[in-house]
Amino acid sequence: MSTFFETFGSRNNFSTFEAFKNIGDLAKPIQQHLIKVYTTLAFLCLLTAAGSYAHITGLFLFGGGLLSFLIGLASLIVIAVLPDIPDNKNLRYGLLFNFAFMEGLSIGPLVDHAFHINSSGQLVLMATTFTTLIFGSFTLSSLLSNKRIFIYLGGILASAISMLFWMSFINAFMGSRLLFTAELYLGLFVFCGYVIYDTQLIIYRATYGSRDVVRHTLDLFIDLIGIFVRILYILIKNSEDKENRRRSSRRSNRRTQQYAGY
Repeated sequence: MSTFFETFGSRNNFSTFEAFKNIGDLAKPIQQHLIKVYTTLAFLCLLTAAGSYAHITGLFLFGGGLLSFLIGLASLIVIAVLPDIPDNKNLRYGLLFNFAFMEGLSIGPLVDHAFHINSSGQLVLMATTFTTLIFGSFTLSSLLSNKRIFIYLGGILASAISMLFWMSFINAFMGSRLLFTAELYLGLFVFCGYVIYDTQLIIYRATYGSRDVVRHTLDLFIDLIGIFVRILYILIKNSEDKENRRRSSRRSNRRTQQYAGY
């Protein structure tokens, strides 16, 4: 998300008024920049899948957990601090790829849990499909819009992220299932909004000379992972609730049969 880089990274002094102007059709250099961004994004998804696979199969030295999260976070911070200059290009790409792999390790336990619930991988496949459709739809709607009117969403989305953080913090002590569910769905909507916002912001910045492929790809990658994780959580939750209802119904039927035998 762009909010992280606005805090830690270099700032571009773009006029808010200019953000609402009609930029018009995308110029060829911007199209080429977007091709690089989405090609890199696709490769990051493969690395994330490899990271999750490494956790599930135990191929890596350590599985997903606190260590992989901290290593990924360190990579994220270093990327934000390093300026986008030719001398740092290979290092920044390496850190980006490392972050994607560590992200895969970090969500590995969740993916593994989904496979335990449904060994055929149906839940993971559904989450991947829904994520692709949602991300693709919001990306296209943003790319096809001539006016970058969605840039104004930045403040609203940042406030929503802050609210999600406090909801998660409070729920860590309360353990409310209702609050957790609300956090899941609200977070899903927020990250969908970030897809539109970040896409238009990338186009806007590229129009004014910022062609930082690493930073722009990372913004979209965080949005994509945020959507995938929440969709998978929702599918797992629904599947577990359905299974619990089945078990409850079976126990109820057994009791009814026992009473009928007296």
